[in-house]
Amino acid sequence: MKVKHRMTLTTKYVLAFGALLLAANIILGVALMAQATSAMSALVRKNMLDISTAAAALLDGDKLAALSKEDVDGPVYRDVLEDLTVFQENIDIEYIYAVRQVSEDKFIFTVDADPVAPADFGEEVLITPALLQAAEGIASVDSAPAQDEWGNFYTAYSPVLDSEDEVVGIIGVDFDAQWYDDQIHNNTISVGVISVLSVVAGAGIILLITSRVSRGFRDLDDQLSALSADVVTLTEELTANPGYRETVEAALSAERPAGGAPADEIAALGEKIGVMQGELQRYLAYLRAQAGTDALTGLGNTTACREKRKVLDSAIRAGTASFALAVFDVDDLKGINDRNGHACGDMVIGAAGAAISSAFGRGNSFRVGGDEFLVIVENASSEDMVTRLELVEQAVADFNASDRPFPVDLSLSMGAAVYRPGEDADFQSVFVRADATMYRRKGANHRRSRESDLPEPVVD
Repeated sequence: MKVKHRMTLTTKYVLAFGALLLAANIILGVALMAQATSAMSALVRKNMLDISTAAAALLDGDKLAALSKEDVDGPVYRDVLEDLTVFQENIDIEYIYAVRQVSEDKFIFTVDADPVAPADFGEEVLITPALLQAAEGIASVDSAPAQDEWGNFYTAYSPVLDSEDEVVGIIGVDFDAQWYDDQIHNNTISVGVISVLSVVAGAGIILLITSRVSRGFRDLDDQLSALSADVVTLTEELTANPGYRETVEAALSAERPAGGAPADEIAALGEKIGVMQGELQRYLAYLRAQAGTDALTGLGNTTACREKRKVLDSAIRAGTASFALAVFDVDDLKGINDRNGHACGDMVIGAAGAAISSAFGRGNSFRVGGDEFLVIVENASSEDMVTRLELVEQAVADFNASDRPFPVDLSLSMGAAVYRPGEDADFQSVFVRADATMYRRKGANHRRSRESDLPEPVVD
């Protein structure tokens, strides 16, 4: 008579654990591939936008708006072309050009830096969703490639603003569609290989522990150790961006376990997966923050300022607003660029941003134009603003007294205004008063001699 062998309870537990482990590996691999692909796509798109935004920030919106077909090959046209050519020749892009909207459904080329076959002034531009967004003042990247006579491209568009903060032009930067797809594809393959290896390792664990029940848990420990190493490797690959590491290093140090090693390999795996999830969340938050950061100064950009403005307009309508604005303008930046080069001008802009943020804080400071900065401080009085403007002046004086790699002094015109409930209808009303005081200060700066004392900060 044959003896019927029944599966023991221990074996059932081991098999159930193995099945759960395999399922968890598959789900984790799929989730990580999706998140990694999304993060990589966001990072590539952000880098594309940085290039178009940097190019747009270099251009004088008032001059770009005044260009006409008769100005082609004129001095203003050549200045714009020279600025765009720097990007065309030194950055891995296909094409860079300036665009103008002439009607609701028509955009034309104004300046094209293509050295081989540039588009003519007035030649019509293929309209895409990203181009329409840029026309509304929002820098954007096409989510799908577009085909025209020059090729198949993903394009990043950034608006160019004039002195009235109106969109007068758009900078387009074309990236080869194959290059973009390769960036995403290569990252997906890397993450996919690691995920497949993790799944294979999990399957190996199941086969091993079902054939050797007596040594199952010892072998399980060994395999979990290998899986933990795969998780660590995957985390490092997903978060290898140097800028991200510098941004979150303090948070990572604070969250590292202070105690000894985990009691077993399963606990170690759980700890490392927790670290990985935390880093992925921080990484996605970092990518979102970069979308609102000015690449040159590290301060908030026009997008971030626009969001803050919406919040304050809502608070004004609700009757809960309490804030003050300060407006800054770098004196003679065009002259500095003309005499010393744009690299020197960029250093001056960086020094201006540092002086302003040292007094008002980086979270309150925004670069909203080529040489323009805006500060928003909640619950601030006139006396508070005067004190902080004096700190900015002191920071400028300290900078001018320091050793610098260029012989240019920093000079800022500034003005401020405090929100007046019942009088100011919206954010723009407060901004107009602050801007007016700044221009009075700019006039005083032009009139005073170098030996004269600075006038007192102006707060309306």
